[in-house]
Amino acid sequence: MKICIAQTKSEKGNVQSNIENHLEFVERAIKLNVDFIVFPELSITNYEPDLAKELATEKESIIFNPFQEISNKNKISIGIGMPTKAVDGIQISMLIFQPTKEKTVYSKQMLHSDELPYFVCGKNQTFLTINGVKIAIGICYETLQREHFLNAKNQNIDIYIASVAKPKGGIEKAYNHFPKISNEFNTPILMSNCVGHCDNFMSVGQSAVWNKKGHLIEQLDTNNQGLLIYDTKTERTEKEQLKIEKGTLSDLNELFQIYLNGKNELEKKGIYQWTDNYPTRSIIENDLKNGVLFVLKNGNEIIGAINISEEQEPEYETINWEFDDSKVLVIHRLVVDPKYQGKGYARKFMDFAEKYANENNYTSIRLDAYSQNKRVIDFYEKRKYFIRGNVNFPERVYPFHCMEKEIITAYNNVYN
Repeated sequence: MKICIAQTKSEKGNVQSNIENHLEFVERAIKLNVDFIVFPELSITNYEPDLAKELATEKESIIFNPFQEISNKNKISIGIGMPTKAVDGIQISMLIFQPTKEKTVYSKQMLHSDELPYFVCGKNQTFLTINGVKIAIGICYETLQREHFLNAKNQNIDIYIASVAKPKGGIEKAYNHFPKISNEFNTPILMSNCVGHCDNFMSVGQSAVWNKKGHLIEQLDTNNQGLLIYDTKTERTEKEQLKIEKGTLSDLNELFQIYLNGKNELEKKGIYQWTDNYPTRSIIENDLKNGVLFVLKNGNEIIGAINISEEQEPEYETINWEFDDSKVLVIHRLVVDPKYQGKGYARKFMDFAEKYANENNYTSIRLDAYSQNKRVIDFYEKRKYFIRGNVNFPERVYPFHCMEKEIITAYNNVYN
């Protein structure tokens, strides 16, 4: 089976926004064929003891229904962090959703002294068996206590997962403790940590996997959200730590090859959207020099690119656009390397572009899409881009649809 450790950055007390972020990560995990995804400690609220009483929910709260629904639909198990109400106080809990099963709740049994004014201890350990693999969960402080691991190992677990929110000092302790324990008891240990500000400290990520010999076989970085996947059968890992940033001239060769790959893939499908004269190496180079080409990377590997600028094609002047053109963002040359297509990366680019437009007070986004590329047109229409007219470009037999979206209203309706 594949177990996925999510390294996330949560917003302080913003439950709905954090739920949406979690669901996006679950969707990514589904595309990577994950069986079980685990998030950091108190991931839905962020680790905020002062807010725990205010934000704590009943374990059966309907706000978590989307997790059960996506679990049922995609046969994926999900563990999220949330303060929950108990008879004697508030507990630090992990809510675990499994396909077509009743929700399981594990509450932290061993609290750090700093947590005692805010929380009460859970009573029982929780064990999960997924695809024949028996898993134990631990939450932050208790995962560094030998007793907690021994209690789990006495139940013949196969994997131990630590869901934590740790600063630099805590991570250093974890990196010292977990290799020794995993080696001594011949048990892989997976740790999910968050990034960003928590309570009165900065959480530093470095989510990791140690194999049964205590070897660190993979880790994430200290600053970015990401996914780290462990295959219990092959004992191998893969990671996805995505970031979108402005491309540099050092990316030129790799980027131009990706555009060529994209062109070739389209032509295999009988779509002659790009030509030998567009996009050229010099066009991509100018995009990079002008700082308008953004690249999506997984680690250091480029997945695709998108041009985001205010540059409108002269042909656009013939179009009867609906929205005021005083502050318009334009998208050109969106490409995802064919070997990565079908994994939701185009959607990630468009999410980024629309957020960029909103944050920079653009009134709308404009783009053009080749009329024969039905899949792409459907993609944009589902995102509420509307066709305003057609234009023709050299060397193409068929026209391009000019599409438009009023970004501020649409974005605020979705995200606020």
